[in-house]
Amino acid sequence: MKYSVFISYNHRDRKFAAWLHRSLETYRIPKQLWGLESNVGVIGRRLPPVFQDREELAASSNLGASVLAALEQSACIIVICSPNGARSRWVNEEIRTFTAMGRRDRLQCLIVGGEPNATTIPGMDPALEALPPALFENGGQEPLASDIRPGQDGRLPAKLKLLAGVLGVDYDQLRQREAARRQRRMMAITGASAAGFVVMSGLTVSAVMARSEAIRQRDIARQKTLTAERTVEFVKSIFAVSDPSEARGATITAREILDRGALGIEASLQREPTVKAELGTTLGEVYANLGLLKDGSRLIERMLQVPGVDPGTRARQYLALGETRGWQADDAGAVEALTRALALARDPAAGREDLVPRILSALGTSQTLLGDTGRGAANIRAALAADLKSDPDSVDVARDLEALAYNDLIANRFGPARTSLNRALEIRIREQGPTHPLAVQDLNQLGYAAYMQRDSASAERLWARTLPLNERILGPDHPEVAVSLNNLALLMVERRDYAAALPLLRRAVAINLAQRDDRSPELVFEYTNLGIALRGVGDVKGGEEAFRKALSAARKHKHRNLAPILVNLADVACERRDVDEGLALLSEAAPIMARVYLDDPWRSAWVEVIRANCLLKAGRRAEALSIATPATATIAVRWPRGSHYAVRANAILKAARASS
Repeated sequence: MKYSVFISYNHRDRKFAAWLHRSLETYRIPKQLWGLESNVGVIGRRLPPVFQDREELAASSNLGASVLAALEQSACIIVICSPNGARSRWVNEEIRTFTAMGRRDRLQCLIVGGEPNATTIPGMDPALEALPPALFENGGQEPLASDIRPGQDGRLPAKLKLLAGVLGVDYDQLRQREAARRQRRMMAITGASAAGFVVMSGLTVSAVMARSEAIRQRDIARQKTLTAERTVEFVKSIFAVSDPSEARGATITAREILDRGALGIEASLQREPTVKAELGTTLGEVYANLGLLKDGSRLIERMLQVPGVDPGTRARQYLALGETRGWQADDAGAVEALTRALALARDPAAGREDLVPRILSALGTSQTLLGDTGRGAANIRAALAADLKSDPDSVDVARDLEALAYNDLIANRFGPARTSLNRALEIRIREQGPTHPLAVQDLNQLGYAAYMQRDSASAERLWARTLPLNERILGPDHPEVAVSLNNLALLMVERRDYAAALPLLRRAVAINLAQRDDRSPELVFEYTNLGIALRGVGDVKGGEEAFRKALSAARKHKHRNLAPILVNLADVACERRDVDEGLALLSEAAPIMARVYLDDPWRSAWVEVIRANCLLKAGRRAEALSIATPATATIAVRWPRGSHYAVRANAILKAARASS
């Protein structure tokens, strides 16, 4: 056969056909399959050529000669299924021609739009039918199909399913080989066990395994086999119950499964310290992926106390600990753990150079958050260079791009950040699907970058998309949900819809307090916005309390929001006629504001507006007016009439004019 696959599609679906063509022809077939007989002949490094493009067929009632020849010389056919393809004369003719050659069993479908069997579903619009009618002619049954519509297979699983059909091998075999290749000698505990977590908890596989590390292969073949077998045996045991009445089906939760597994690890595997450490560390990461950060960190730390663990496993444990500490905003602790992980991974005795890019990326992120953006960027770029060399389309590259974007966001480089995030999002969606938690996180960061570039409308659209996705994928109490809640509430506060913002902010604070210290940097923005919203509805005391909590966290972490918090507290102090305190807070805030928000002149103008209010309260009316007038004009350049800052500035200016 000249071609491995003939791609049948309508020209309106050309972008999907182009993606499929590229994905099939560039796929590196696992070495273990080379030399085997298959549907496409003897398997080598790559598939034989894939036929995509065809001549324009004009008004002819017959397929073109070149298309007929390509069909005859194609081992398989993949039909791009959508309403466009279902209505296409040529797609249907290509299906008829191929099946007439006696190769119906080598026909697969890729659903990209519409709805399969829409013509037979009561109440469904027949125009949405995705499957071409030729598929069912002459007694044909619905063929195997992969589905890349939102919320379905995702592009990577779909690609692997199609490749499995083309090669005539088991899908799980390709999936496992792909996981091993992409994660560099990492071995999943078991696909079935991971799926068990998902089915029983109602979460997606991606939510549970988004950041988790699978059990690593040992350097020696015998150790690999032993660790793998003991891992599978243990994971099966945590799903087993001795009493059938305990098997409650869908009512059992992922948390219960994890707790059972953690207890089992603590009580067993004493003679197999490496297996115990690997399993415990992996379950600790799964806890963290579910938003149970403290539980995950505690379990990983306990596993670090297991004696007799090989250096390679120790490197992975310190990596997991560093990442988990980072998620809890303990960036100094994260740097400490990741530095140890890096030294161990580079030690020839451990042989874990495969971990180095991931460690560098996490280390660079924590350094960035500690204010060392230069060293952070250098480590992230080193990770990115290594991962691009290994596989430019891997999710590891997306991870590094996300870290680099975060470094740019911290440094106020919003344009480069959006470029990196869009590249990362493209990889995430292609490889893991649009509902993957990290794809959603990219949407959130893109919203932040848009907001910082004063594109509030785009920011709100992006953030409004992330909230329901995070709730559905990660659960209602995950820290990422708190981020989405705070972001949407911020926009409400800015347009003075304080009452609507309050329940979102209270829920965001509660989510974070359940998993983080009350002086975590993640709470700085939430407490600040909560303080503004509480003042907006007349709760001045509650507002001041929230500002002081924000101030405590901001001072601890040298947070960029320190100066705005000081100004908010100064405003509260002056409103209660404590002018000396207010002016002292403003004196502290002014130089910080000018330094941190160098490109945002309205920020320093806001300091002067509140200073004018304090001077008014002290009876220094003329001085207040001279300050308020230019400052209010500067704020008007940034904030429209009716916004929180514009209304407050104009009110102070009006009061200064009235008193002069």
